[in-house]
Amino acid sequence: MDFFLDGNNRRSHERFQSNAMVQYFFKKSSMRYMDCDLVDVSRSGMAIRVPASEAVASGMEVSLEITLPGSLDQITVRGTVVWFLGGETTLTGIRFESLIEPELLTRLIVC
Repeated sequence: MDFFLDGNNRRSHERFQSNAMVQYFFKKSSMRYMDCDLVDVSRSGMAIRVPASEAVASGMEVSLEITLPGSLDQITVRGTVVWFLGGETTLTGIRFESLIEPELLTRLIVC
């Protein structure tokens, strides 16, 4: 699992820790938005942990509802699953449809 989190960087942008609340919805699979654990975030994507019961596959379209830390503001970001690793939970790498703005990333990583 450390393969995805160490120097073998699969993202083109720096990764950051965040305490933002995130909910996911897999298009054509989910019945409703569900809570997940945010591992890290960059301008181009994020890694989340979802329950092992989710049937995650590369190429799945996903919508993410993100509550910005320290506020009630929410944003919706769309992306695609580009990798996943099963276990007690499924570590899931998502590439956003488009880069998020630097100002928004700053709001996500502020503790």
